[in-house]
Amino acid sequence: MARKNSKQEDYIFLYSKKVKISKLVKSFTVIPSTEIVKYLKNKEIYFPYYVHKAIIRKNIAPVIAGAESSNKFSDEMRYRLKWFDKFTIFQLEKLAESYNLAINVEEYKKDFWDIIVRNRTDLGINNLEFIKLQNLSMKYAKEDQEDYKTIRKNFSEIYFEPVGYFDGTEMDEAMEVLTNATTLTEIRDLGLAYGVDIPRRINKKQLVDIVAIKLGFDEEKIEELSKKSILEIERYAKRRQINVSIELKKNDMIEYILIKMPHEAVPKYSNSLKIFAGMNIEEYLYNIKFEEISDKISENRSKTIKKGLLIIAAIAVVALVFYVTYTQFFQ
Repeated sequence: MARKNSKQEDYIFLYSKKVKISKLVKSFTVIPSTEIVKYLKNKEIYFPYYVHKAIIRKNIAPVIAGAESSNKFSDEMRYRLKWFDKFTIFQLEKLAESYNLAINVEEYKKDFWDIIVRNRTDLGINNLEFIKLQNLSMKYAKEDQEDYKTIRKNFSEIYFEPVGYFDGTEMDEAMEVLTNATTLTEIRDLGLAYGVDIPRRINKKQLVDIVAIKLGFDEEKIEELSKKSILEIERYAKRRQINVSIELKKNDMIEYILIKMPHEAVPKYSNSLKIFAGMNIEEYLYNIKFEEISDKISENRSKTIKKGLLIIAAIAVVALVFYVTYTQFFQ
């Protein structure tokens, strides 16, 4: 089971050397995403998309925290940001793109590696493998950091959507937040991102397909339904508590994407789901961030104390020299 509290482990032992985890994961941020993907696929390690969502949300959250008093956002966007904690991946990326909120790749990788290092036992990673990764990080230490689009594209090979999720979000929550905090144009863009071109109006055949899928019809019942008029099909669906119409509303458009997008025939990576099932990713990442800030404050305080002691020592030395000189002069 994944570790719930990041405070339980601050260090890792590589051979006999005690290494601080925060410094280790920071060193790994220079490793390019192609190498990371190669390593993880070789180990058969995959991550549910809600991990990706949690990392990018944490990444841009500091900017959103001041949205209410910021001139950066319109009144409409400030209203939509009330749903920020439930935003899907598409909504988060759209927000970042529209308002030039740069997703910090180094910070992204640091959080990503932190999750791996602290859950290494469950993921089947031996401590000694991190020494190999340290060597890899030295190889790329002077390379320029890649941009977010590159890491997003490459990481698509090691992320997957669990059953019951859409766009990194549980299905019901995704329906709710997309309906309440996106425009019709954005929903169409979302459809294209999943390979679905949403029509302005659906025709009779598409209407039959949707009703048949929702009611689980076989070929015989589909043929029977096809003989009805559009109005009859709509009424038929309504009697069975299926809200559908040829005039697509926002929630209809979202459902249209869910129906038409490609689907995996078999659930994937059940072992990965077991590892992350009991883990609140958002809380986990924020705890790590708070710990990191706390460490910096302690480090700065320690430096300040040391600096103060050095000043006091210097003053004491000067005073001693002055005293010796003074006493010698007046003897």
